[in-house]
Amino acid sequence: MVVTAETPQLDDVVALGGPHQTDAVDDAIAALRAGKPIVLVDDTGPHPCGELVFAASLATTALVSFAVRHTSGLLQVALPRHDADRLELPPISRDHSTPNAPEYGVAVDTAESTGTGISATDRARTIALLGDPTTTAEAFARPGHVLTYRAHDAGVLGRLDAGEAALDLVRLAGAGTGAARACLVSDTDPTTIQRLPEARVWAHRHGLPAVTTSAVLAHRLARGDRRASAFQLTIRGTAFDVVRWRDGSAEITALVLGGDVTEPPIIHDECLRCLFDPDACRCRAELAETLHSIADRGHGLVLHRHRIALPDTTTGSPLAERLVP
Repeated sequence: MVVTAETPQLDDVVALGGPHQTDAVDDAIAALRAGKPIVLVDDTGPHPCGELVFAASLATTALVSFAVRHTSGLLQVALPRHDADRLELPPISRDHSTPNAPEYGVAVDTAESTGTGISATDRARTIALLGDPTTTAEAFARPGHVLTYRAHDAGVLGRLDAGEAALDLVRLAGAGTGAARACLVSDTDPTTIQRLPEARVWAHRHGLPAVTTSAVLAHRLARGDRRASAFQLTIRGTAFDVVRWRDGSAEITALVLGGDVTEPPIIHDECLRCLFDPDACRCRAELAETLHSIADRGHGLVLHRHRIALPDTTTGSPLAERLVP
């Protein structure tokens, strides 16, 4: 089956025009470098929610106040695993049933705080310390009011998740070693979080760049991580960059065309009919049609997921060491 991440509802967004229609990863990187927040939407998972993201090292009281006002208020900082270990921020718990599952670390406050730690000023100081590579473990009191997220050291190439995408953007911006993030609350229904269409509209209203996890992945594959491309595949005379890797219980193949991919990815979950009855497989035909369409327009991203039952014994190693030949 070939699915897209909520593409039908994007018609209303596109009709508005403006920067949200053509946001690129470079726009988000520039904003983060300037100390501004961005909107990041995880369009590759089952729940494509919108998040407010900013560079942890550049956190201010005003930024945190803005985040608290428009999000759930649960602020977390994504850190590379090795930095989390250096700061003595172990996982809260481990999900052994799901290989390569996201890891959340202990929550902290700044040790120098004279208040409760939950004020915007206190949390801004805590977040800034988490994003500073010179900070030591002794700078924090545990437990606290800022949750930590232990991101894969290889970013989205190690785990395809919004936390990794946020951290990749901050690192590409050269803005420290941590990404502050929080889920945006829906304006139309305050009991829920924002999804892709509303998140893009909200970002446009506040003058913020909006990008997706898939766009970050495409950016790294097509620009920043050419070394990770295992091979190229020519389809209708067009050469796609192809990378294969393991993500938990799935083997993923990314086919990337073009440097700036702003559309949601086409996600193809391989079915048994694809393998054993290809002539009667509708999704196989749809996938071929999709690839031809991307080749014709010159840009796009396809994620092909093949579910496997083998245990994941390579979790923790970078993508370049786990390429499937």
